[in-house]
Parts: sequence; structure tokens; C-alpha cells
Amino acid sequence: MKNIINKLFLINVLIISPTLWASDSVNLNFTGNIRVATCNISSGDNINVNLKDIPAANFEKANSASSWNIFYIDFKNCSTAINQIKLTFSGVSDAADPSSLYRNQGSAKNIAVQLENWTGTLKLGNQQSLIITLNGRTDINLGLRTRAFSPSGKGMPGTISAKVTANIVYL
Repeated sequence: MKNIINKLFLINVLIISPTLWASDSVNLNFTGNIRVATCNISSGDNINVNLKDIPAANFEKANSASSWNIFYIDFKNCSTAINQIKLTFSGVSDAADPSSLYRNQGSAKNIAVQLENWTGTLKLGNQQSLIITLNGRTDINLGLRTRAFSPSGKGMPGTISAKVTANIVYL
């Protein structure tokens, strides 16, 4: 009898045990995106500002200038995680005043392009920065102003052209 019980036990172990030892595996795949908090720039990646036709006689004297041209960089749908927007401007500076003037790459002589915030309280020459605090706002219209400027006078007719890049950092 003992022999039968041992055989039944052995059969039970051999038949039932492998199912106890069986295992399955599950692969877990995690995906997602971490996005930087930004704004949409509705004025586009390229903003063209026309300084218009200006009489050469406006630039006969030193420190003479054209009228200011106001333009905007529009930040829309800014993330509420953004506290500030920092813009750092870069381009080929004019030696007469690198803090506010960019060298004219056009054919007009003794002429530079001047860039400031729209109130004129901050010069925005090469490597100068402007910081905007959002205070919970999600839409910002950043006003800037620019004009043709002759530091030395004796401006000569021709074209005016300057390329300025605004590097934008969201803080």
C-alpha cells in the first residue's frame, strides 16, 4: 500500500508540478513626451521691416536718423509654466555704437540700423538682451522700434539691409 501511495505521489509530482513551475512574462513599454514650455510666435520666423525710402539729405549731419518704425514679435499661447521670455539679439554690429547699431550690409554709405525696445529705454545692439515677465499672461505683443541712423553724417544713397537674429529662451 505504501508503495502505491509513493507511486501516486511520484506521478502527481511529475504531472502537476511542471504547471506550478511554469511562468509567463509581460513586457512593459512606457512612452511619452516631455515638451519644453514655449510660445507660438505668430509673426513667424522671419519678420521683414521696411525702413521705406528716406531722402539722403536726412543724413547729412552726424547722429541723424530716419523716423522710427515700430514692429512686433507676437508670442501667443504661451505655456503657463513660462515666467519670462529672454531675447538676445545678434548680428554684425556697427563700430560707432555696438550697443545699439547694426552695420548696414546694403549699398548706402555711412548708414547703420538702430534697434531698441519700443519705448526707447533699452538699446538692443549685438549681444544685448531683453527680458519680458509674463505675470500669468499667455499672449504677449513685444513692440520694438528700428530706424536708419548715421553716426558720422554724410550719408550716401543706396540700399539699407541688416540681418538681426533674436535668440529666444523661455525661463
